[in-house]
Amino acid sequence: MEQKLLFLTVVLSLVVVSLPGLDAATKIKKNKEEKVPDILTVTKKAWMDVEIDDEPVGRIVIGLFGDIVPATVMNFAALMKGTWKGDTSFSYKGSIFHRVVKDHVIQGGDITNWDGTGGKSIYGEVFPDENFLLSHKGAGWVSMANHGPDTNQSQFFITLQTARFLDKRYVVFGKVLQGLSVVKKIAEVKVDAWDRPKKLIRVTSCGVEIVSPYGYRDSESRAEL
Repeated sequence: MEQKLLFLTVVLSLVVVSLPGLDAATKIKKNKEEKVPDILTVTKKAWMDVEIDDEPVGRIVIGLFGDIVPATVMNFAALMKGTWKGDTSFSYKGSIFHRVVKDHVIQGGDITNWDGTGGKSIYGEVFPDENFLLSHKGAGWVSMANHGPDTNQSQFFITLQTARFLDKRYVVFGKVLQGLSVVKKIAEVKVDAWDRPKKLIRVTSCGVEIVSPYGYRDSESRAEL
């Protein structure tokens, strides 16, 4: 019973509170490929500088797997660089890590309400799950948060340990290449009864490094189909 309650707590913690329409759900064709290569290809690197209560704690660098989930990576990278829709800009800069689930995940990416209740994608309010080929099999895997099938927007989470029970529910699109110590510092911040950090954890700057695609081997990368 205790294990089931823990599972429910973590899954609920990754749910985005708002319930926007599914206007983007038909715009992206899902990737039906069922095999993942032994060596993944890092197509871009995203980075974010983080501070806790106005004290800089370091940079997180994330390798993005655009060959596996191109639409998801495009969304994340665009928000890392900053993008405009009409007169409104959207960016992860200034956003916060609003949830820390002890020993499991840290979650951030609300670029509209800044408190975990909002979010938006470059495709509209939400966009579909491309696939679930990559696994939450270890610390440092980066995945889209959602509130049900095909409801991805800007919120994301980073695993603190193996979390295979999240596979086939949340789309993994990247891996922390540098700065796992920063992730751990975020994870050490004390939280309230709702897993909200008692300190302000903020992204002060962020961006994308364009790299020549290169191979990344991780024996814990593939989800069991």
